[in-house]
Amino acid sequence: IDPVRLAGTTVTNATLHNQDFITEKGICLGDKIIVRKAGEIIPEVVRSASHLPDAVPYEMPEVCPVCGTKAVRDAEESALRCPNPDCPAQLLKRMIHFASKDAMNIEGLGEAIVQQLLDNKFVSNVADLYELDVQTVMQVTGGMKSAENLINSIENSKKASLDRLVFALGIRGIGQRAAKLLCEKFGSMEAIMEALPLEICSIDGFGDIMADSVYNAMQEPH
Repeated sequence: IDPVRLAGTTVTNATLHNQDFITEKGICLGDKIIVRKAGEIIPEVVRSASHLPDAVPYEMPEVCPVCGTKAVRDAEESALRCPNPDCPAQLLKRMIHFASKDAMNIEGLGEAIVQQLLDNKFVSNVADLYELDVQTVMQVTGGMKSAENLINSIENSKKASLDRLVFALGIRGIGQRAAKLLCEKFGSMEAIMEALPLEICSIDGFGDIMADSVYNAMQEPH
């Protein structure tokens, strides 16, 4: 949105939540809108104040704008998702999450470096990170010292606990606490991979959706 002062800060973006919200509010491209801070923090669109004469309601794309795969919507939620596990945008975000501080904590592996590693086809999945060497990494970091530091950080990440690895995999609905509970219950990655939904569901705090999410992730060929 055009910059506007709101509750003490300048706001340039406001959430529209999802397509159901947009449709319900009848929000079109180019509208003048009413914006508030939800919980006095997050700017959100309340409603449309006026439309342009030729206003067109906004519709989410039916295909992924990056890989072109038809988007899907789960019955239980309003979000549209790209189901392609090889989508370049998903791969980028998965690798950034995998390297993040609360996951495998690989220092120096930020978005720019990940993007260059992917663009140069030095990696095609998170496992490939563990095959990198200093000479290869130097081609994207530009220096020996920074390349050595990154390789050392990747090596050190092998010492991470199992629950950090499970969290790092980015299984939908499985945050840090759920990953810990999962590891406490099964004890090893092999046991988690062999677990059935009913067994996973027996964990306190886990429901059918979380159990199915873990099971389906572990059955996914990648």
